[in-house]
Amino acid sequence: MKLLATLYKNIFSSAYFALIIPVLFIISCEEQVDDLWDANDDTGSVSPVVGDWYADSIHGFDECNKDSVGDLMLLKNLNNYNLWLLTDGSFQLAVGHNVNIKDDCDYWEGTWDNSTGCSSSYYDYYNYSPLQYCNDYYELNQYNVSTTDCSQDINIEGTWVADETASTITLTTGAFCENSFGDPSYLADAESCGNLENGTWNAGMTRTYDYSIDASGAITLDGKWFDSAASCVKFYMSVD
Repeated sequence: MKLLATLYKNIFSSAYFALIIPVLFIISCEEQVDDLWDANDDTGSVSPVVGDWYADSIHGFDECNKDSVGDLMLLKNLNNYNLWLLTDGSFQLAVGHNVNIKDDCDYWEGTWDNSTGCSSSYYDYYNYSPLQYCNDYYELNQYNVSTTDCSQDINIEGTWVADETASTITLTTGAFCENSFGDPSYLADAESCGNLENGTWNAGMTRTYDYSIDASGAITLDGKWFDSAASCVKFYMSVD
């Protein structure tokens, strides 16, 4: 009888042990999943600066004097400034320049001819053929014969990080050429960049901006231009 009781007890203990192990395993797994979920609770949040931003206007400040404001898009012949901040921490910057060299020639009291370009008895340095005017003087690479527009479209890539407590965003670019006007250039190598009158090859550049977002969702970025002189600028941008 004792033998049967002992055997029954051993069988019951083994069954109980076999049952309790999976239960403990399930509880342990659930706790690990809960811990993992809690640790990444904030990963679903998206920074408010993420978006495909286009400049409505850009203000430039002479010697960083905020009382001296200029229309940078007009002064630098910018027809497009698009900053795309992606959720993976990368960014793409597209900048377009366009200047009508016939109008520019007229402005400087020159005489324009579609074949020979600009001639001026008053400003000798404005005697250019159309391609010289576009490529050599303005250092741009696209010339439209029918409209006399001279332009370039460039793209710069890099990474960004935002500090939402301080309301700042930092952009770190890849390598790019800065032309003689202190603007990003279409030229993609150091040698060609060095052949410009005052070209500067930048291995990379970091810019930090104070940002604010208004009730309409528009953003302003207050910081520096992409030039070696670190000119002060303020971008007024809307999301596409």
